[in-house]
Amino acid sequence: MTGRNKNSGGVIAGLAFGLAGGIALGVFALAPNLADGANQHEAQQTAHIDQAQQQLDIAQAQASSADTFIDTLSLSTVAATLKDQAVMLFVAPDANQNDVDALRGLLDAAEAREAGVIELKDKFFNQDGADSLKNIVSNTLPAGAELSVQQRDAGTHSGESLGSAVMLSADNAAQATNEERAIVLDSLKEAGFLEYQEGTILPAQAAIIVLGNDDGSGNSYTAHAQAKFAQALKSRSRAVVMAGEINTASDTGAIGIVRSEKNKGNLVSSVDSVNRAWGRIASVLALREQLEGQVGAYGAAANADATSPVPHQSNASDQLQ
Repeated sequence: MTGRNKNSGGVIAGLAFGLAGGIALGVFALAPNLADGANQHEAQQTAHIDQAQQQLDIAQAQASSADTFIDTLSLSTVAATLKDQAVMLFVAPDANQNDVDALRGLLDAAEAREAGVIELKDKFFNQDGADSLKNIVSNTLPAGAELSVQQRDAGTHSGESLGSAVMLSADNAAQATNEERAIVLDSLKEAGFLEYQEGTILPAQAAIIVLGNDDGSGNSYTAHAQAKFAQALKSRSRAVVMAGEINTASDTGAIGIVRSEKNKGNLVSSVDSVNRAWGRIASVLALREQLEGQVGAYGAAANADATSPVPHQSNASDQLQ
């Protein structure tokens, strides 16, 4: 939501609380002079709460039903949209495993080639580990690769390092040898920054960074590090999509930060509802769109451009080659 919406909501909430508090105090003050005044007020409040809960239950049931229906269409919607494209998943520490598994299923239906799954540990986006992370990536950088001298933060340097090590360039050329890739990954793994299954990491043309639901308000460093990592990773590859739950699109969340910088040459696409079936479909379609040189912000948050990219028609995958 935008800052204006948040502030307005806070004012409205404050007024509502003040009004409700005033009415409550008035009723209790008059209660000795009114028959069952307090009991009547309590009964009304209980009725309102019950009604609100009933409406919430209905809305949740409808949303669940809609998601179930959309899920039945998901495989056909993404079918062959990423045919023969090598896709890697970077998984943030708080990402939901169900979202990761569902995305892998959709990528399989899209006929993408799995380039591996890299789990980024808490230490990777933690300020306490920043100096150690920067030291490792600078000492293991593949030959010919460079780190930014304008932006020296750990998020940027780690994104540039991993991008050079595991991603293919814009013209599908390898940016590191197998030995160089192994050195980068093994060094970060041994230091506790990431985890992956040995023998599964291959050079990728595209990547999805899977987030959880952190709004960044409790730890702004982590959200900014995630945003910088995504932007740096994109600078070394053809396509990157950040996919998280709705709170990550807040002004202080990683996706919200990425979206706020879209006028600064940021080319990372984002999806803010990866825990919904349609959000996962949007993530795959956004990756397809990235490979075509386009960028977008998708989901249910106010700072999204649209709910999802428009699904492609048949034979569209031939244009990716």
